[in-house]
Amino acid sequence: MTVVEVLPALLGADPLALGAATDSLVGAPVRYLHLDVMDGAFVPDISFGARTVTAVRRRTELPLDVHLQVANPEAHLDALLAAKVDLVTVHVESTAHVARLLRRLRLAGVDAALAVNPGTPLGSLAELLGEIVQVTVMTSNPGTSDFLEYTLDKIRRLRALLAESRLEHVHIAADGGVTEARARALHEAGADRLIAGSAVFQAPGGVVDGVARLREAALS
Repeated sequence: MTVVEVLPALLGADPLALGAATDSLVGAPVRYLHLDVMDGAFVPDISFGARTVTAVRRRTELPLDVHLQVANPEAHLDALLAAKVDLVTVHVESTAHVARLLRRLRLAGVDAALAVNPGTPLGSLAELLGEIVQVTVMTSNPGTSDFLEYTLDKIRRLRALLAESRLEHVHIAADGGVTEARARALHEAGADRLIAGSAVFQAPGGVVDGVARLREAALS
């Protein structure tokens, strides 16, 4: 792989300046703006919900990837579809009816991705890989930023599984503790998308420079 995309995670921005953080991405070479919806149940933290997603949608023309870190993802779909988001990421651990949820997204014309926690086997999503455009591999436990080295091997095994299944078009996104220092290892393991919050929105040289440095580090 010679291409890597950075997906800035708005959770890494100043919560009192989300509008300005969104505006700062104008001109940055990013594919999606990543929005973490957390409910305090599936993960310990509460981030923001559909009202904020809708406000961000009005603020930017960037495609939106909404990562549902919630215990009942089905309950959030109507609001997200009304907000016209572009990609919805659902945890395989969060619902017993993930296939039904993916079908609903497909019928609505919205791309779907599956997220898998560090301790969840890849076999939990093997049957569904043909239904999605991206797998988000959590490289830290949801709600934390403590990078787990063993997830690099998980990404390698997922990349091999996608190749074996002739699904090379499915993207692998790494999410959790993504930094400039880890970008190359993640990309070499098989991740072609890097979801980063602090590394982008708290970059010393600004957001655009943070994105550029992550991409350069991944390809160096």
